[in-house]
Amino acid sequence: MNAREILKLLEQQRKDNHHFVKWWRIEDDFLDYDLIERFIENLSADEELGGIDLLTMEEMWSKLQKIAGTRVKLVNDASGDKVEWVHQGKTGTQTQVCGYTPENVMSIFDVESKGNPVGS
Repeated sequence: MNAREILKLLEQQRKDNHHFVKWWRIEDDFLDYDLIERFIENLSADEELGGIDLLTMEEMWSKLQKIAGTRVKLVNDASGDKVEWVHQGKTGTQTQVCGYTPENVMSIFDVESKGNPVGS
């Protein structure tokens, strides 16, 4: 798929609940996930990909849980849903609580997958 085909597919298939894209190379040796907007911004005109899938928050949350396991937890709160994330910081184990947003889920996913989501 070239960049034009990818953008056309996104336009045709994207629904309001799609926030993420899973994409892979033609060689099928690399796959990655990104926020749709960031993916589009970084897409070059001569880009050739093997394919893409659009993902909802729930689908990406499931991917994150698969990688992080019990280190991530969705907390329902009166002020809105939150993500509780336990991870190793510079000073040891830390617990971070942040909003359940596409950007936060993607940031945690990137750290947990160490930038290598193959097999995710």
